[in-house]
This record gives sequence, structure tokens and C-alpha cells, in this order.
Amino acid sequence: MSVKVSVIIPSLNSINYYDECIKSVMNQSLKELEIICVDANSTDGTLELIKEYQAKDERIKLIISDKKSYGYQMNLGIAAASGEYVGIVESDDYIKEDMYKRLYEVAKQNDCDIVKSDFFIFTDTRLDYEKVSRFDEFYNTRLNALEDFRLFWTNGINPIGICRLDLLRINQIRLNETPGASYQDNGLFFQLFCFAKSIYFLNEAFYMLRRDNPNSSVHSKEKVYMACLEYDYIRNFLQKYPNFESLVAPICAYHRYGNYIFTLERIDDKYKKDFLKRFREDFMKIIYNGELKESLYTPSQLCIIKEIVEDSDAYYYTHICPLKNTAKRSGAVLRVQKQLSYRLGFELLKTKSFVKILSLPFRIYQQIRNFRLERKIYESLSAIDEKFILPPLEDYMDFGEALETKKHLSYRLGQALLKNPVLFPFKIKNIYKDFKAYKNAPKRIDFKLETISDEEYFIKRHEEVFNYTPDFKNPKTFNEKLIHRILYDRSEIYTFLADKLKGRIFVAGILSGSKDILKKDSPLYKDIDSLKEELLKTNECKYLPKLYGIYENIYDINFSILPDSFVLKTNHDAGGYVIVEDKKEFLKDTKHFSESMRKLKEHLEKNYYLIFREWHYRGIKPRIFAEELLKNEENGLLDTYKFHIFDKNDIKNNYIQVTTDRFDNYQRTMMTSSWEIAPFNFIYEIPTKIPPKPQSLEAMWDLALQLASPFDYVRVDLYQNKDKIYVGELTFTHGAAMEQLVPSEWDEKLGVLWNQKRLVDVTK
Repeated sequence: MSVKVSVIIPSLNSINYYDECIKSVMNQSLKELEIICVDANSTDGTLELIKEYQAKDERIKLIISDKKSYGYQMNLGIAAASGEYVGIVESDDYIKEDMYKRLYEVAKQNDCDIVKSDFFIFTDTRLDYEKVSRFDEFYNTRLNALEDFRLFWTNGINPIGICRLDLLRINQIRLNETPGASYQDNGLFFQLFCFAKSIYFLNEAFYMLRRDNPNSSVHSKEKVYMACLEYDYIRNFLQKYPNFESLVAPICAYHRYGNYIFTLERIDDKYKKDFLKRFREDFMKIIYNGELKESLYTPSQLCIIKEIVEDSDAYYYTHICPLKNTAKRSGAVLRVQKQLSYRLGFELLKTKSFVKILSLPFRIYQQIRNFRLERKIYESLSAIDEKFILPPLEDYMDFGEALETKKHLSYRLGQALLKNPVLFPFKIKNIYKDFKAYKNAPKRIDFKLETISDEEYFIKRHEEVFNYTPDFKNPKTFNEKLIHRILYDRSEIYTFLADKLKGRIFVAGILSGSKDILKKDSPLYKDIDSLKEELLKTNECKYLPKLYGIYENIYDINFSILPDSFVLKTNHDAGGYVIVEDKKEFLKDTKHFSESMRKLKEHLEKNYYLIFREWHYRGIKPRIFAEELLKNEENGLLDTYKFHIFDKNDIKNNYIQVTTDRFDNYQRTMMTSSWEIAPFNFIYEIPTKIPPKPQSLEAMWDLALQLASPFDYVRVDLYQNKDKIYVGELTFTHGAAMEQLVPSEWDEKLGVLWNQKRLVDVTK
């Protein structure tokens, strides 16, 4: 007998339903079948029942699986199949008598890889007709999923159809062999639809899908991360096929979202908080890969993703478990952002193009409609059960931040619009003016900081570090002069050049011979967000690492356009960097990726002034930027040469701080201009081993002196690789003025070398 359809029935302890299932297959009007029963060593009598029927029907093949895995069992069945087409019947379902006759007939007539039909969902009390596709035009015609992506929105249930065995074999399609029976059919669906050249939908129903089996995985409260594993499996599959990866990955992300939401509703409450963390990690990765296609989602779905990605704990306490009287709860900020005033204002601020202006009335209407719907749902739930009643904002630990959020421009604009829509256009100018005044006003950053002045802070700190009371108005030592600069030389130029991004503009300008780079009409005085083109032009300077991108927050980083290796840095502080040596591996390692993004986010939110009171860091607008990763021939990171420039006329009065292995085994040596070990060091003991002399030392000196020319003292950080020299940054307050000299008398000796002049006076 030539087998037309191989029917695979995977099973494990299905005795309550198996008899009805296998009889429905044995009694098919299409007799050219083989029935492949793959049982995972059932202990409830299912295995014995299969053997009984095997003795009566020679078409039945029995495979006993050594693993309790739906994916593994299906792979065994596919490997054993010999039919032209393959069908699947779950062991708790059954099928109508003509199912395979009709599907095979249509497949042959239309030369199809896949044929699927409508189906029934049933319980003991209900029977519902379900369509395989909500698009009527998809029925009774040959289709291709890569030509019309809407096919990925058709029902993904695999047993409601048949597929050509060669489609599975030629493309080496396999199911994910995770334990148990959860979600593995998702991966099969994606693989089949990516490879099938011809798909056909039939508007007739044959398959009976049971929904009242208490042992079904759709009812399990314990299977928490199975959807995560399955969609990782699908994403890894797509990665192997660049020809359709970029097209299908956003669709995969959308299906992942739907399954994650279903999982969140299904699993036990005790797992939900941790599952939301995984939800957040996975969708951060999706966003950074550029795979979140907003047009696929509804506004409410995008809002859910945004809230979870920003703070999964806040989402949990606000939406999943809104418990009262818990000190650890956060979510007040998110609740303010969900208020109608904030949402309307946010839409207004997004209106920056002609197209956005045209769509504004619709977007305003949509926000109002969504808000009213959400409020109605909340009121209904609150009436049913008081646990859904949200606590007052002041009960949240981020209540203070929530009050600040109400001062945001979004909230102010939306509040004014709601208060009086007619007069709103005439109030916009004053709203912006008031907000600008609020934003530029001095803020109370920290209570403890406000109780002590900067001068008092530095005196107290100096006494603790150096064991004497200084006179910063009449400084003598190197560290005293650094503090004098911080306290009494508050030129905004220091702020500009402490900004690692604006510092690039200064370097490129000075090295190109510009005489006006520090004047008031210089780009340095402009807002950083208006300097993108100017900053990218600095890539023309051969002494600067390539700049790849500038980002307001971690969510703006588009990893797909970055090179294979790079460094992510923050522009306004120290230590805010993430080294990416292999982008593919970096994005694949979810834990490392998440930790790296969290690190950047924390640095981005940090006001570096609060750490050591270095005034010039206070006014830098924080940004993240992606820069070239500098490496040597051994694929290691470049050593750093920090030129302490005190005297532009006599090179002997300047020193080089050589830093090796700066990210791992930190080593520091102070060198003279003639490349001898200097008789002092900062913090560390004076070493005896002379570090290798850089090949381009003379050129590095010339470069450092040129960059230091406008200043009485500055530290110029350079990197060198053979004949290539790169500028790192300029530092005006070395070590935050708290690094002791070894021996201590050199603090005063370096102070003598520094002929201090206030920059605020020099540049007037």
C-alpha cells in the first residue's frame, strides 16, 4: 500500500480520551494511512490500549519514547513517517471521518505544501466553529506567507491540517525538544510557514479540539518559562536564514507578546513577578534589535510593553498585585503617566511633523477613548473585589518622583488642554515659558547636600584625606589648586569640555587650527541635541575614535546598525561604559545584555556632581554614545597615557601617567618627559619596572601640548597603537582632588609647577 498520509499521535497518560481519538483516525474514509503512535511510557493504560489496537490494525506503528517531551515525540514520529503528507492528532482530540480524504484531495488538486481547514473547539457543554483565518480572501486559493505576512496571523494550530513530508525533510524542520508538552507547536508553525511555497485554507471543519482536559498544558499554573524557551528557539531558527529573518522577526516578537500575556494570566501568582522580569529582558532585547514593529500592536499593547520594560516591578505592583500598605511597592510615576493629562500632553509633544499634525485629532480621540475604557474596567473590577482598588499615590515609595512627573511639560500641556480646549492654543507659549523657568531653577537634589556648602564639604574632606586644614583661597599644593579651580573658577568651558561628546568638538577644532573654538559663538555653547551633525563630522579627525551614534536613553540604541565591536559610554560621568567585543554574542547573552543596559541606565540617571562635588559635571546633559572599540595587535585594549601638562614652554616640567590593563589588572606609573620613572606617584607606590616606551611618544607630546595650549593645567588622555594616536578626554580635576602623592612632598612640588590663572578671567 502506498501511504498517502502519515498520522502522528503523541501521547502520555491519555487513557480518558485515547479510545475516541485513535478510533476516529482508524475509521477515516481515506484508507491509505499509516498511524504512528508515539507514547512516552504511559502508566495509566494508554500504552496497553495502543498495543490492543495495533494487533487489530496493521497500519498502526508504535514508538515508545524514552523522553517525556512533545517535541521529541513528534520528531520521532516525523523520522518514522513514510507518507506523502503528514498529519497530527493530539491524543485528547478526535477528527471527523472525511478529514484526511478531503485535505489530501485538495492538496493534490492544488499541488500544495500545506492544507489547513476550519475546526471545532468543544467541551462537554459547548461546541464552537473556529475559522483558520479571519481573512475571507485567504480561502480556496494558493498562498505564500513570505509574500503576504498576514498568513502569520492565521491560526497556528498544526493538527487542523496536513503538510508535505518532503517539506519537513528537505528543510530539516524539527520541533524544540523541551520537557513536557508546552508551546512546541509554535516553532513548528513558524518553520512550516517560512518554508512552504504553497499554503491552502479550506472553509470546512473536521478537527475536534478539546478544551476541557484538566491535564492540558493550557491550564498549568506551574509551567512558567516554556513560552520563553520556545520563542528563543524560533528566534534562533530565524537567525540561520537572513533572507527572511528581518521580515519575520517582528512577527515572531508579536506572537511572543501574545503568548507572554497568556502565560502571565495562566501561571500561579507566586511566579508572576519573576516572569515579568524575564518579559522585560526579552522585550528590551527585541526593542534594541529593532524588532518591535509598532504597527502590529494596539496602543494598549504598546503601553503594556512600555510599562514592563521601564519597570517590571512597578508594573507588577500596579497591575498584577496592587496590595495595600507595602513599603516596597513602586508605581506612582507610572500611574501619573497613565493619567489623561499626561497622555494628551505626550501626544502633543510628539507632534513635530506635518503628518503628525494631521493625525493629532485622531490620536487625541484615541487616548481619550482608551482612558475611558480603562477607567470603566477599573471601576468594574473594583466593584467586584476590593483588592483591585489602587492605594493613594502617597503610599508608593516613588511618590516624590510622581509629584515631579506632574511638573513635566507633558502633564502641564495636557492639563491645560483638558481645562479649557478653546483657550488652550493661546496658553501654549506661557506654559513653555513657565516650564523652562522651572527646569532652569536650582533644584534641591539631596537634603544632606543642601545642609553643607561646597566649600565646607571640600574642607572637611581634605582634612579627612590629607590630615590638615587647607586654605583653598590661597592654594599651594596641587590638590589645593584643583579645589580652588572647582570652587572659584567656574567657567562654563570646563563643563563643555568635561562632556565627552562636546570634548570631541574641541579636540577636532584645536587640531584643525581653529582660534575661535572657545569663543561665545562656538558650537560648544549650543545644546548637545542640536549638535548631532557637528559631532559626526568629528569622525574626520584622525585622532578621535569613530563615533557611531548618540542616544537620549538606552531604548534609542539601534544595535542593528552598529558594527560588530564598539564601546557604549555615558558622556557626563566616569565608569559609565560597556565594552562590546562581539555584538552577536553580546545580544545573545540575555543576562549580560540586561546587566549592561541596567548599568548604562543607572549611570545615565546619575548626577556625577553629587559624587565628589566637581561643579563642572553638574550642567552636562546626560547622553549615551557608541564609539569605536580601540584594540592592539593582540586584540587587547589599548594602554592609556595621561599627560599632566603644567608648562607648555619647558617639557621637563610635565609628566606622563602610564595606565596599563585599565579594565582588569590596573597598573599606574608616572614617567618623565625623557621616559624615566618619575620620583613620585599618585596613591600607588613608585614602581621599579619601566613600561614599554610608546612608538609615537614625540608625536604624542606635540599633540598633548597643542590640546593643553589654552589652559594653565590640564590632563590630556591619549591612546596609542603603533603609529596611531587617539585622544580620550581632557580632565581638569585629576582624581577629584583627593589622590595623595607618594611621597607627600610632591603635592606641593606639583603645586609650584602650576602657575594658576582662572579660566573664567582669561576667557572674558
